Amino acid sequence: MRVGQILTALVAFSPVALNSQIPIRVGQAVVGRLAQTDQKFSDGSRYKMYAFVGNKGDTVAVDLTSDDFDANILVADASGNSLARNDDGGGRCNARVAFVPPATGNYRVYANSSAQAELGEYHLTLARGHSATPLPADTVCKGFGRVAGLLEVGQTITGSLSSDDPEFTGDSTYFERWILPVKPNQAFTVDLLSDDFDAYLMLTKGRGDKLVDNDDGGGGCNARLVYTAQDDHPLRVVVNTASRPRRQTGKFTLRVSEGESTVETKGNCRFTNAASGSSTQTMQQATSAPAGPAAPALTIRVGETLNGTLSSSDSLYPDNSYFKFYQFTAPAGRPVTIDLSSDDFDPVLIVRGTDLDNSIINDDGGPGCYARISRSFPSTGPYRILVNTTASPEKQTGRFSLSITDGSKPVQEGSAANADCQNTTATHAINVGQTQQGTLTRTDVVLTSDSTYAQPWTIHGTQGTTITIDLESDAFDSYLFLRGPGISGGRDFQDDDSGGNCHARLTATFPQTGEYEIVVNTTDHYATGAFSLSVTSGSKPKSVARCTRNSQ
Repeated sequence: MRVGQILTALVAFSPVALNSQIPIRVGQAVVGRLAQTDQKFSDGSRYKMYAFVGNKGDTVAVDLTSDDFDANILVADASGNSLARNDDGGGRCNARVAFVPPATGNYRVYANSSAQAELGEYHLTLARGHSATPLPADTVCKGFGRVAGLLEVGQTITGSLSSDDPEFTGDSTYFERWILPVKPNQAFTVDLLSDDFDAYLMLTKGRGDKLVDNDDGGGGCNARLVYTAQDDHPLRVVVNTASRPRRQTGKFTLRVSEGESTVETKGNCRFTNAASGSSTQTMQQATSAPAGPAAPALTIRVGETLNGTLSSSDSLYPDNSYFKFYQFTAPAGRPVTIDLSSDDFDPVLIVRGTDLDNSIINDDGGPGCYARISRSFPSTGPYRILVNTTASPEKQTGRFSLSITDGSKPVQEGSAANADCQNTTATHAINVGQTQQGTLTRTDVVLTSDSTYAQPWTIHGTQGTTITIDLESDAFDSYLFLRGPGISGGRDFQDDDSGGNCHARLTATFPQTGEYEIVVNTTDHYATGAFSLSVTSGSKPKSVARCTRNSQ
């Protein structure tokens, strides 16, 4: 409930306020708009002022409704003295008040917002002889609430999330809402950067209906989302954090730029800031550190080939695969190619270094089922190579050849690499209208960018046809990609939690006619388990519910 003191001498007798009065009659309904040029009360909320004639003893019902902002009504006499007010009496954050003029004369109605910086369209109605009994005040005003401020396209601001900010009760994360004015068909990119917390961004309509969200699309643990406005209704940028660890706080930079920037398909987030807590670090160690004591690293030089053998006496990785350590020094500023080949097991290469954001992992990037990593390194190192195997079958052993050569060689990625491998798993296919059950296992492709397993399903697409893909699993937090002709990545062909309860839902239109791949994936490192994949014709609405499932 707003305090009545906001409508004191702030506007009374003000020449500007009087000149800005808009005439309205009892029995009339008008459509208006709160804009950046409108006057503000001392709390930063904007208003438009309407003047009407009221008859003594007549009941005047005033309704103010809006889907863009939390409506607030104030009624005053001609001198600006407050006579009536209401915030949520109209239900759903709309305002309703019944006013009986104490005398025949001129009165004012202020169409107002309940928070600073709120803008947008509203409907104001004055009706005669209606009691307009206010509804019970909203206990939860969906989408509305405290607003941090106004943010415009082309602007960069710095801020801080703290324990004083509102909290999403579902996942115990703090957040801030920022009002973003837009134009029809305006494309823009929102970036949220922080070294203190794992950034998460949402873009919503006024009432909180989610349009798009992003976790790590800005690189590392930064968030980036891209959107094209459909109309000129103001939007809300929600600055938030990942759900684990809970209640993250810290400084951030929020930037909105004109046009569409590239969004990383999946980020390489390994958030290790001390503020993130030991639970995150423990989880990272569990997914990346080998089990048991590691043997001393042998040395290999650029231009050298070493032959070796993996045996049951070697160290054991968490997925029950053996590995050997090698160490090398990289040439400054020049690419090198690391090849691991074996006719006895399916080889996997892992490279680690203190100046690498995360481990570099490759399974089938070389010829056949051989592993290959080709790149320049940030420094001379030293770097560590893990000679490893795929997880299935478990505890593979046998002879191998490891080599490092100067210069770069082509590396096969994704489905192309898998197709060339003699050990590839069975092909999965699905048609529109089908629901298929499957299991993501440790024999599936490992995405080197974030250490997650991925399983492609082929589907035939017809240009211009819209489909909705649903991926549901109780075993992991679902993530979906669609790739194929005419798709170069980006937000329109991937999804994380739009199916509700951490399920993925992707609605997409095929750009061309041809064969496509639906990629079943997860947000969690090395997560596996059963899933249900379905494809239906047409579009389905996205769920606005945040994913609150505990990490497995």
